[in-house]
Amino acid sequence: MLIRSTKLDALAIRDTFTKLATVTTLTTASALTYTAAQVAGGLILRDPNGAGRSDLFPTAATLYVAFGKPEAGQSFKFTVRNTADVAETITMTTNTGLTLSGTMTIAQNNSKEFLGVFASPTAVTFYSLGTVVH
Repeated sequence: MLIRSTKLDALAIRDTFTKLATVTTLTTASALTYTAAQVAGGLILRDPNGAGRSDLFPTAATLYVAFGKPEAGQSFKFTVRNTADVAETITMTTNTGLTLSGTMTIAQNNSKEFLGVFASPTAVTFYSLGTVVH
């Protein structure tokens, strides 16, 4: 028989949850610049609404403030899901203070997860962590 302490059970339960998420839905028929708050929310549902789009990540400086002025090396993850109803591709593009690593295109009915790593208050690298087909 396995006996667990209340303290251990509470810890195990707490560790199964992640940060609070805010899902943002965007359907603008033009390229967009995502806000730091949208990225910090964790999930962006994006319908390019009529054509492929080249959307911009927020600047490194705005991300630095939104994430509470993190130290160099601290990171965050978020996902962009392409909810297009036809073959429209989203291409994520750079902004001030950013470096992009990996494939930045997201096809219809695909999601791409990104890892943002702070190098300084004015420098963030976004790593593409892979694509999921829906």
